[in-house]
Amino acid sequence: MKIPTVGIVGAAGQVGSALLRSLNNDRELAAVGICRNNLSAARVACQGLRVRIARTDDAVQLTEATRDLDILVNCALPQYGPSRTCAANQRFAESLAAACAGKHLVHLSSVAVYGTFISDRKVFFDNPKPDSLYGRQKLQMERLLRTLAKKHSMKCTILRLGHVYGAELRWSEILFDLIRKDGFRLPFDGELLSNAIGITNLIAGIRKVLFTEPLEITLNLTDAPQTSWRDIFDLHSHSTGSPAVESLNTSESEWRFRELKKWAESGMTARVARETCVWGRHLPASFIASVPAFRPMLQWALERIRSEKLEAKLWAVYHKRFASGMEANPDPGILPVFLSEPVPGPCLSYEGSSPAVDLGALQDWHDAISAPQASMCGAIPQW
Repeated sequence: MKIPTVGIVGAAGQVGSALLRSLNNDRELAAVGICRNNLSAARVACQGLRVRIARTDDAVQLTEATRDLDILVNCALPQYGPSRTCAANQRFAESLAAACAGKHLVHLSSVAVYGTFISDRKVFFDNPKPDSLYGRQKLQMERLLRTLAKKHSMKCTILRLGHVYGAELRWSEILFDLIRKDGFRLPFDGELLSNAIGITNLIAGIRKVLFTEPLEITLNLTDAPQTSWRDIFDLHSHSTGSPAVESLNTSESEWRFRELKKWAESGMTARVARETCVWGRHLPASFIASVPAFRPMLQWALERIRSEKLEAKLWAVYHKRFASGMEANPDPGILPVFLSEPVPGPCLSYEGSSPAVDLGALQDWHDAISAPQASMCGAIPQW
């Protein structure tokens, strides 16, 4: 019986590389990487993995390179500036749809489509409101592929990946940095459920989709069951030999959560209006602070007006605004994702593992990138 062959588009990337390595050892599947140029293909080939080269935004090239494959998993996303993003996405989506006509495409999107702070309001699953270029680009690709799937009789499964952590992955780099950062505190002692996913669980989820096509077209993919931020931070602390991260006090945690939730659930116009009002309230103090020459000019004016009452009022307002502005914007490294709510909408059901299964790989990777005598190949992640 012929086993299905899977093509990993974007196999030189962080997730694509890990997925290709894992599927390459799977007895029930065969896997081959698809890269857009010789440089990225060389990163895959040097690991002893099968790879093909094709311009992924060229429908003819991609179709020819993947003609004998049964399924495609897309881990790639065009990386251009805002002015070129829409056109690049259109070309890439059309190329993927043409290559997958009559086949199954598994497209890896991101929870970034829900915004920087993720709200669990169900309405955001069908109508996401991304507030970053990356999130808008991911959402545009989703919409293009849904439309093109009907035109090309393509089966399309869209997985909105959580924050992927593990060896050689960007999110783990961020966590390592925060663990070492002076003054960083974990909101609510890390008790909130994260929307993260370990690389081992990500591969398990994709493997489930490859063998059992889900009924829903679009699904979230996070750890199953969802892990807390405390579990994830403790995993990374343990792998670095560092003490556990301390907790942010409850009152500040609650204040930050309320402000982020209110901000996330308001539209862009409302955000601009609110932030403009804040700017306006702080404008007198911030102007004086940023334009030193204005202060002696104001003093000169007050000398001539000779109103002690006006002088006292102006300086009281200045000190109040300047001090409150400094206190309201501390920089403890707290990212909105650490206060986010669980993703809205359905999640992929699969048999997940504890984050601890990635401990050994994280320790080895951290030791490799931290050791001064590490070789270049060991010190630089294979993105």
